[in-house]
Amino acid sequence: MRRAASLIAASCALAALPAPAQAVVGGKAARPGTFRYVANVTIGGSFGCSGTLIAPRWVMTAGHCGSITGSASFGLVPTPAAWPAAFYGVTLGTVYASGRGGEQHSVIRVLVDSDYIVTNGSGNDVTLLELDRASKIKPMRIAALGERSLWRPGVLATVAGFGTTSENSSTPPPTMRYARVPITTDAYCAKAYPGGLSTVADDGSFDPKTMLCAGYKKGGTDTCEGDSGGPLLAPLKGGHGFRLAGATSFGNGCAKPGKPGVYARVAQGPIRSFIHRFVPQAFAPEPKKKHR
Repeated sequence: MRRAASLIAASCALAALPAPAQAVVGGKAARPGTFRYVANVTIGGSFGCSGTLIAPRWVMTAGHCGSITGSASFGLVPTPAAWPAAFYGVTLGTVYASGRGGEQHSVIRVLVDSDYIVTNGSGNDVTLLELDRASKIKPMRIAALGERSLWRPGVLATVAGFGTTSENSSTPPPTMRYARVPITTDAYCAKAYPGGLSTVADDGSFDPKTMLCAGYKKGGTDTCEGDSGGPLLAPLKGGHGFRLAGATSFGNGCAKPGKPGVYARVAQGPIRSFIHRFVPQAFAPEPKKKHR
């Protein structure tokens, strides 16, 4: 599992907390004032994951960042049983890992996808964090069902997060990083991650119902440790903004040739249904049909 970062020893004494995600490899430092909706999520007082503000009081991160039992990609048994809300802290509105100038929040409820279970392998990898109060930052909306063409294969999507810049690094950079990666076909991703549901370790199994992939065949650019839960952003037509299409989930290492990043498919399918149950306002309105 490439996407979550190390947690403090005191927390580990309680149990094996989720491993943190990675930072963007091959990207650029985000400029102050950009990506204000990207969350820096701490777990047990230490940096753990990234996330996205999807509604004024809700941040979405990875399922393995919320589950008390971790992830199948670590050889563990994923369950929707969550860590206590008091373990979490969320910072929004800043590109600085230190939180400087950001909006600080505690968390009052942690909801791991109810289908984040061992029989689904590494699928359904999302957690919803309810914040202590409404954020003043504009959320990033999840793509509408009628906007599927925005994130078709070949589209250059944007990824962002507070993770490390290489799989061997244990120290995240001081500033959030971002990069653009092409969305792959499901067939390409299935070939890259062909294992069955019983597969463990980084070469997990691709499930097109709950996952999508993005990355260059030659590698070189990718999300990494500590980026788990961060956004996969599809560009709107004309380049005016984004829609949220995915959340960083797992991968074999970081930026390896032939091993694209795997993202939770949040804009359609079972994960969309789970999010809609609790945060229906997170979704962009359906496009109006054009009449002849």
